[in-house]
Amino acid sequence: MLRTCLTFYFQNNGTENRLLFPDQFLLLPSFTNVRGMDPDGDLEAFYFFFDDLVPCVAGRKVWTLREKAIKLISEAKKVVSVLDEAFTILALMNYWERWTGNGTARWTDSKAGNYQYMGWADAAYLQFDELCKRICEQRQTRLNKKLEQMYLARSRSLLAGGGPHSQRLGGLVETNVEVYNELDSEEED
Repeated sequence: MLRTCLTFYFQNNGTENRLLFPDQFLLLPSFTNVRGMDPDGDLEAFYFFFDDLVPCVAGRKVWTLREKAIKLISEAKKVVSVLDEAFTILALMNYWERWTGNGTARWTDSKAGNYQYMGWADAAYLQFDELCKRICEQRQTRLNKKLEQMYLARSRSLLAGGGPHSQRLGGLVETNVEVYNELDSEEED
């Protein structure tokens, strides 16, 4: 599912709209350590990662603009977990050459999406473990909290303004409608 979602995203946006992406978006290192970014620098890769790529793993119906505007990413553990972030990065690392050129997948067979029908190569599991540990550590840092606070403020601003697609021909889209969300319960497991 993730491979298909990210593949679809990159095939549609990576070719047709490539000129719209900043040059940094064409480089894999821009996405493999977004939590290590300087909060005083250009945060477009951070925003792009959490707005467009992470929903391919966490789910677009759960990682909504409303959820993004409620709490910090690291506090929304039931919506965007360390595993979600790490797997997004792992998939990017695995399929990057395939999506951006004529290369093949790094840890999986490029045709079937798995490695000899046995899943990912062992090296991918080791990389995934390293990514999880790094993200756990990064979620605790002061600089990362600042990044997340800036993302939260941006998400709240977008939500208050009707979101990035609220301006349509003929006026604004209604944004005051709240619908039932089973995942938005106050009960903790």
